[in-house]
Amino acid sequence: MAMEITNNYINTAVYSNSLNKSQSLADYASELAKLAPSVQVKVGGGFSSARSGKTLTLNPGLLNKMQHDPQMEKDMKEMIKGVEFITKFVDGLYKSSGKTLVYRHSYIDADGKYRCISQVKDGRSYNMSVKLRQERQKNSQKLIARSRQRARKSRKSLQKNRTVKTVGRRVDIKL
Repeated sequence: MAMEITNNYINTAVYSNSLNKSQSLADYASELAKLAPSVQVKVGGGFSSARSGKTLTLNPGLLNKMQHDPQMEKDMKEMIKGVEFITKFVDGLYKSSGKTLVYRHSYIDADGKYRCISQVKDGRSYNMSVKLRQERQKNSQKLIARSRQRARKSRKSLQKNRTVKTVGRRVDIKL
């Protein structure tokens, strides 16, 4: 479990949650991070800019709303647990299909809407692509060789057909 606060002003903000105990936004976010241990939980205004790993970014406005609204807190905790579930589920799918996850970034905005973006590499198709590329190269070389052979044959036939006949002072060229 890892957590990162992306905005400095968030660390000093103090809010009261639904249990009326004073708690900083960072402490509240670290509690929520325990619900999704397979992703790095961050607080920020958008997707993570990292090019690797799995992250879940929570909007600070959402955390504020969660601390003041018990029903929203319950719903969002369920959503965060769902992010954990879907992360593990999709990782299993990628593993079984031979794909490799480069990064997956999730974001829950101030209204509680979930968004996700990811990049995946397909190792099998790359290897297959290498094999197909080699096969295409061989086929291209065969095609080039056949084209050259046809060009030689047509050149020879043109040379045979081109005869020079001299009739008197006139030269007839047959093409």
